[in-house]
Amino acid sequence: KQCDRILATGGTPMVKAAYSSGTPALGVGVGNAVVTVDDTADLDDAAAKILLSKTLDYAASCSSDNAVILLDAIYDTMLEKLKAKGGFIIEGENKAKLEKAIWEDGEHINAKVVAQSPQFIADYAGFAIPEDTAFFIVPETGHGPDHKFSGEKMTVTMALYRAKDIDEAIRLTNAIQSYQGQGHSCGIYSQSDENITKLAMGTKTSRVMVNQPQSASNSGNVWNGMRQTFSLGCGSWGGNGTNNNVTWRDLINETWVSKPLAQHKVIPSDEALFGKDIIELVG
Repeated sequence: KQCDRILATGGTPMVKAAYSSGTPALGVGVGNAVVTVDDTADLDDAAAKILLSKTLDYAASCSSDNAVILLDAIYDTMLEKLKAKGGFIIEGENKAKLEKAIWEDGEHINAKVVAQSPQFIADYAGFAIPEDTAFFIVPETGHGPDHKFSGEKMTVTMALYRAKDIDEAIRLTNAIQSYQGQGHSCGIYSQSDENITKLAMGTKTSRVMVNQPQSASNSGNVWNGMRQTFSLGCGSWGGNGTNNNVTWRDLINETWVSKPLAQHKVIPSDEALFGKDIIELVG
């Protein structure tokens, strides 16, 4: 009641509480960024930028690469490049230990491992890693609550998926984000405008970062035209009131003083606006 407006960031319960508070509220959503690497990408560039994005602030950002999808044609080569950048594959018993460490009660992320180094997390979970490990790679095929690694992890942990083509990558992205992160963001490393457009049109995401480190780019940076912020709306896809990059402009009231134009605009005819065929169809 002491606030003029509330900006609610994070999970659905917080956003719902803000909306029901009686104070005007603007909610922004949960991240679970999914990044695709296709067979036209510069793989060295992609590996370097995924490393940067996955390890920025030890993955505290909601824009960190939570899942990476590699197309069949470049899967093995790209995986080797990710391993060369410090990615360490977690499978079998270690995967179970890591899951238990990240989700201490099987449901909520364990705050003790959030934004911690790979060595800290490995020690906490109880498995050994090479000294040069920068992030964890967890091969995954499923998605949803029974596949925890398909969700947001807030650690230097990246789920890895394989897709035969861009269409399967789009289906995977939507499936993963229908569990968590719908409306937030996805990314693609590609030189194909066709694949980039397909991903943008085929996914329910407000931001598609192309050949950029996801976590450093979603919120606006010197190399793109996004508005700079740390509050990212997910629109109706994510249950939010906006899908903009929310900035100070959204948190102030503006008074519009309106005077008539010196020359009034001419309203086009219905035929010019809608076309004869549409008018006849509706009429």
